[in-house]
Amino acid sequence: MIEFFNHHSALILIPGFILAVVALLPIRSWRNRIVLYTLSGGIAFLTILSLQPGNSNVATEIEAQAMINADKPVFIEFFSNSCAACIASQPIVNSLKRDMTDDIELLKLDVQDRISSTLVRTYGVYLTPTFLVISSDGKILWRQSGGLLNKSDALKAIDAA
Repeated sequence: MIEFFNHHSALILIPGFILAVVALLPIRSWRNRIVLYTLSGGIAFLTILSLQPGNSNVATEIEAQAMINADKPVFIEFFSNSCAACIASQPIVNSLKRDMTDDIELLKLDVQDRISSTLVRTYGVYLTPTFLVISSDGKILWRQSGGLLNKSDALKAIDAA
């Protein structure tokens, strides 16, 4: 099932739609108002539909499992392209990636991709974004769910791995 809304994206899209409707209230003609309401609703709907899953950095679940089961620690990001906090966390994740050494892997999994469904259940990912640091022996060393990535805590967990 494709997730179009979560608690982050709904908090941005719904007030935006309400603001558009309120901005149209001064229009006196009901016909013009209905046309503009329909048009703004259509634009909001098309915006939601344009949020496509993608950008996992592995192509199959087998590749993801192999990366997790390798003898290296792994930083995993479970994200969704329809999640505002996931989109806002991308610059922080990119900065973290630059600060990480070569002895730790970065695994990005879009929760809307089929390849991540087993891993989502395995690691109990109920909220996006969810960040995990998994040691080379498969133990979860650090976890953060929801909100922007706390880079300093992630770096401490990566150093401990």
